[in-house]
Amino acid sequence: MARPNREILTGGKKYAQKKKQTNRVEEVVFDKDSRVEYLTGFHKRKLQRKKKAQEYNQEQERQARLEERKRIREERQQQVQKRLRELNESLKLQVSSESEESESESEEEEQWSGFKESQETDAEPREKKGILKQTFNADDDDAPVPGVTTVTVESIDNPNQVDLMELARKNHVDLDKSQQVLGQSIERAKKYARLVGADQKPKPRKKKFRYLSKVERKINSIKERRK
Repeated sequence: MARPNREILTGGKKYAQKKKQTNRVEEVVFDKDSRVEYLTGFHKRKLQRKKKAQEYNQEQERQARLEERKRIREERQQQVQKRLRELNESLKLQVSSESEESESESEEEEQWSGFKESQETDAEPREKKGILKQTFNADDDDAPVPGVTTVTVESIDNPNQVDLMELARKNHVDLDKSQQVLGQSIERAKKYARLVGADQKPKPRKKKFRYLSKVERKINSIKERRK
């Protein structure tokens, strides 16, 4: 026998009712403490969310600072490498120029026949520089003690004084290039100081922003009112 349409259409409803009766909860129990905590904890949860957001922002700022320091460190390393390359190139040029000068000087030394004037002067007897003494005798008839008074005057010149020009000429040293050598040394010292960073002026520290306290705000407001 065929099932009527009503039974077919209401079959699902009956199945749902039977299933609901089998899975019915016998009793619903509410936890009063958790309910009170939920109802009264809106401000607490709001503060927790705010604190978590602050921690997240602080972590992001810390990561940004680390990235900035890393970038600055890499830029400084690149600058140091660039300065080293420039310094090496300048040193190579100086070495090549010095080698050319030494070659030219060696050629001049091969053609040099000696200091004739100095040899001739060395052959002649030379007076040695020493302490100059001058003696004066004074005879005064009106002096309380009769006799001759002797006064010896000595100069304060250095007895061991040496002629630097003559000494340099004997040792084949050209004093005319002393200023050039001094200038090259100063230039190298400046480049090294620039490379190390000793010539850079220290950067001024940024003033840290600070909120005024309640007392300070009150004092400022009183001052503004008095004006």
